[in-house]
This record gives sequence, C-alpha cells and structure tokens, in this order.
Amino acid sequence: MDRPQELVKPVKRRFIYLTFALAMLVELVPLPSGSTRWLPDFVGLLLLYWVINLPSRVNIGTAFALGLIADVATAGLFGQHALAYSITAYLALLRQRQLVMFNLGQQALAVLALMLTNQAIMVVVRMITGAAFVGWGYFLPPLIGALLWPLLTKLLVLPYRRHSL
Repeated sequence: MDRPQELVKPVKRRFIYLTFALAMLVELVPLPSGSTRWLPDFVGLLLLYWVINLPSRVNIGTAFALGLIADVATAGLFGQHALAYSITAYLALLRQRQLVMFNLGQQALAVLALMLTNQAIMVVVRMITGAAFVGWGYFLPPLIGALLWPLLTKLLVLPYRRHSL
C-alpha cells in the first residue's frame, strides 16, 4: 500500500480534541463584520479531515456532538450545525476508503463538494424556519476551505512525522 507513513502512526485522542478546541476558539474570535464572510467553517473542515483520515475515532456521533457545541457557541438555531455536520460526515464516510487514496488536489475537490453540501443544508434549515436567503456569497467559504485543505493536511501530519536523519 502506498500510504504515507505519517498516517500509519497512532494519533493521540488528546491531539484530536485539541484541534477541535482550537477550531472552536477560532470560530469564536470576534472579527470585523465584513471579514467573516470569507472564513471557512474550521470546525467543519477539521471534522472532515478526521473523518476521512481516522474514521475509527471521529464519526457521525462526533459530528453531531460538535454540531451541538457549535450551535450553542454561536447562538444559532439549535440543531442546525448538528444536522449539517452529521450529514456531511456521513457522506464523507460513504467514500472514506476512496478519499484517503486521493492526492491532495482530488481530496480538496471532494472537500469542496462536502463543504458546499454543509452550507446548503444550513441555508435550507434557515429558510425552512423563515429566514431569508442569505445570498450567494455565503457559498464562498467552502472554496476557501478547499484551498486551505492541503495546508491543513500538512500541518496536522507534522506532529506524527518520523524524524529520520
């Protein structure tokens, strides 16, 4: 199997929790009102990373729990993130074995599709509850997230690289 050695080494549960906590903190940082339009959903992006690369530890249940935490943290419609993250994680798990074999460019395209699905679910839920359509600019963050995917992948593998001299 031509899998990188970094992904074969065991990942500590603490590291996974730490990445989610940092992503949640990034989501909560107060930024100027216009700057948040282009920022991707870092919790959703990390969720996809761990679901794709470590489905035995991060799965639909984790996605649901993180979604509930995100709903409470953002004071959004309760269950909106939970539903979107759960469906997105399920879709990623359906093709997980294929996704891990893709190169980073192909994975980025798959992540783009999954993040767009995530945003679409959020829009539909908001519209069902009576909110107006937020505009097409709401679908820009998944593109930024897909562009950040290779960098995110490289950063999360760094602690588990073998340092051979």
